[in-house]
Amino acid sequence: MRVKFNKNKRLCTKFGFKMNNIIYAVFLASLIEKPLYGYLLVEKLEEFGIKSDFVPYGSAYRILRDMEFSGLVSSEWQTEGTGPAKRVYKITDKGTEFLRNWLVDAKKNLETLEKILKRIGGVLNEQDK
Repeated sequence: MRVKFNKNKRLCTKFGFKMNNIIYAVFLASLIEKPLYGYLLVEKLEEFGIKSDFVPYGSAYRILRDMEFSGLVSSEWQTEGTGPAKRVYKITDKGTEFLRNWLVDAKKNLETLEKILKRIGGVLNEQDK
């Protein structure tokens, strides 16, 4: 899935949370802290409450390629140190803008979801009486 970023049409504007957008947001939030390579980004998922085995490494690298294609991240090969070369990802200005927009939309969606849950809980409680 290729994601095209358009500042006039945000990716998470419909109700609900799209899982790919959540992974994008978590990766971008991690990259704001410092540039990282794919393996470490997957490991960072745990810090956000997402089990790292939820996103297989192969899928994570496809997501990162899509994010790079969309201009949300950039990457370069790191060849210093021991071991094989690693592709290190860095958030771009476009990625920061995406993350800001995602946060606004997620908060609105969460408010709506909380209202729905409260309403459903109330209906079920009434039915149980």
